[in-house]
Amino acid sequence: MLFNSFDFGVFLVVGFAVYQLLQRWRWPWLLWLLLISAFFYGCWKPWYLILIAISTVNSFTFGLLIAHSKKVGLRKLFLALTVGFDLTLLGVFKYGNFFLENVEAAAALAGHPIRLGSVPAALPVGISFYTFQTLSYTIDVYRKKLKPTANLLEFSVFVFFFPQLVAGPIVRASELLPQVIGTRPRMDRKAIGQGIFLILAGLSKKMILADTLYTTMVLPYFERPDGHNAFETILVLWSANFQVYCDFSGYSDVAIGAALLFGFKLPDNFNRPFWSRTPMEHWRRWHISLSTWLRDYLYIPLGGSRKGPVRTQINLIITFLLGGLWHGAGWTFLVWGLYNGILLAFWRKIARREATSLAGKALEMFATFNAICFGLVFLHAHSFYDSWLILTSLLAPTRPLSGVLDPIGLLTLAAAFALHATPQRWKAQLSEAFSEMEPWGLALIILMVGGVLSLFAGLASPFFYFQF
Repeated sequence: MLFNSFDFGVFLVVGFAVYQLLQRWRWPWLLWLLLISAFFYGCWKPWYLILIAISTVNSFTFGLLIAHSKKVGLRKLFLALTVGFDLTLLGVFKYGNFFLENVEAAAALAGHPIRLGSVPAALPVGISFYTFQTLSYTIDVYRKKLKPTANLLEFSVFVFFFPQLVAGPIVRASELLPQVIGTRPRMDRKAIGQGIFLILAGLSKKMILADTLYTTMVLPYFERPDGHNAFETILVLWSANFQVYCDFSGYSDVAIGAALLFGFKLPDNFNRPFWSRTPMEHWRRWHISLSTWLRDYLYIPLGGSRKGPVRTQINLIITFLLGGLWHGAGWTFLVWGLYNGILLAFWRKIARREATSLAGKALEMFATFNAICFGLVFLHAHSFYDSWLILTSLLAPTRPLSGVLDPIGLLTLAAAFALHATPQRWKAQLSEAFSEMEPWGLALIILMVGGVLSLFAGLASPFFYFQF
């Protein structure tokens, strides 16, 4: 069930209406929240529910075992078992076919061809997100930063909560579980108005900007990456960067807005990343929930920046290499992660001081933006050969235009840039206006915006991060 579908609108209205009626009774509203979240996830494929239920019970059980164990060795054993189990599920269903295909290819190169078959299942939607969510729970319990819940229903609501289930933000137990355990979620007109504003804003970014950029610019180019000149390639890479941003930040806005309707606050996931003056700043502003997760559960445990400059650079590269692998089972994803890790390590080495002049700051932003765009070649390209074609086109400024640049796409790129450049206070003021609006006013705006969005329904494409 996609956020940008009529079905989701009906689901949200029915789920919200019944939820409000059940607010007086704690266990009924918890159970209803779990049921509608399970229904939402099961709409993709019902068997996905078995997988997430197994992961939920595993983390819940071992969280209690870790908390109640007095011996350090036993605590470490329980942590290793639950982390190993979660990573095994993720590895089999996300990376199983990638591993088997590469073993077959290596055996064929060695002159001993074998046939290993394949994992008989498509990648379960959202498995990377909820796996990181449950991992953070057991790790935080082990570190004694979080007390485990002894209530399976409450824990299940935390894992299954539908707004953030399939594409984030990656919500840690310390952020959401206390809200679930609390006596009653925040349910007031202000939260509902802000939630509706975020849903409409997110859908507008997704359906008007992201889908238009994808259909008119990104898809035609990457389907046929040969024969383009440098100017076309640069503009398409810019479009691809804004397309992913509008798509994913739009999804995050809808998720945060839908959670507000049910009285829950999710963490922000984007903070105008293209204003960044260094790659380090970019990753602090982009997919914040993943960046901070990798920092707290991978980079810092590796040693962070505490063991000297050389080890710091190595830790950065390892973190981003594994971050690239998290994004997808393919060598191009690994190269994308490696590229960004090396980019950060290199930038830390050469950028001793940031510019103070306006021109210098603008140059830093432009350089950072294009450095990130360059890495998108490996995230979008279907193969290394396609990546090679795209990279070599950057060296062909005099090649004749291929006609891949679409006027509507270029106008949409300009609109996406303009939206990104708007002051943050404008968004805050609009959100506040929605929070104070009468119900009839909200209903009228929903109908008006819904009518506009319906004009773009023919451009609909899956959310970019569903594949991860």
